[in-house]
Amino acid sequence: MATKAKPPTTAVAVKASTNLVSIQEQMKAQLLAQAGKTAPASGNAIRVTQDKHFMLPDGTKTPGPLQLVILDFVSKNAFYEGAFDAKNIKPPTCFSIGADIKGMVPSKNAPVSQAPDCASCPNNQFGSDGDGKACKNCRILAVLPPDADENTPIWTLTTSPTANKGFDGFVTSVARVFQTIPLGVVATVGFDPNVTYAKLVFSDPQPNPLFATHFGRQAEAQGMLAVEPDVSGYEAPKPIARGSKVAARR
Repeated sequence: MATKAKPPTTAVAVKASTNLVSIQEQMKAQLLAQAGKTAPASGNAIRVTQDKHFMLPDGTKTPGPLQLVILDFVSKNAFYEGAFDAKNIKPPTCFSIGADIKGMVPSKNAPVSQAPDCASCPNNQFGSDGDGKACKNCRILAVLPPDADENTPIWTLTTSPTANKGFDGFVTSVARVFQTIPLGVVATVGFDPNVTYAKLVFSDPQPNPLFATHFGRQAEAQGMLAVEPDVSGYEAPKPIARGSKVAARR
């Protein structure tokens, strides 16, 4: 005679459904939720070097221009305390990632939120850092090469604050002329020849012949763009001791 299994000792408030469809739906929800918990691999980013070159994820360095399909993009605001040190990159003190520029607010995971919203934040005003902003604004793009298929790795490309206006104008122009989102065209991405620093320029949009294929990758791209920076190593700047030379000069 079979022994009847004992019921679990831990009370369960709500019994989860074991229906296969329900489980799949729950897994999808968890998959979307976990997108913001982990940082993306650094190997998926196209880096822009100061000598006006693109460093591709596979290590190839090229002056470009690049032909790219922009799957989607978000805006990112990030405020860093202290002087920039390329050899010791620190997490941001405050940051925000979103699709609506006017409605952006500091992330609940930001170490030290600087204001209730980005629009009113003193660090996000022109003049808060010389002629610019103390909070650095950029656009993060999820991109693919024009011939990409369902298995081609998605890359990211980040604009500098000086390139934001040009990129926004490109998006507006594509919507007006082609009646489509950026994904509907192949963009030419190069560098502004009129300045000495590496400022990205987006131009010459052409219809994307693989629009349907690339549209199917948009959800994956959006998951990547939602990933927040790792702030687990954040350390608050040390206060300046009274009587120090730096304090005396203030």
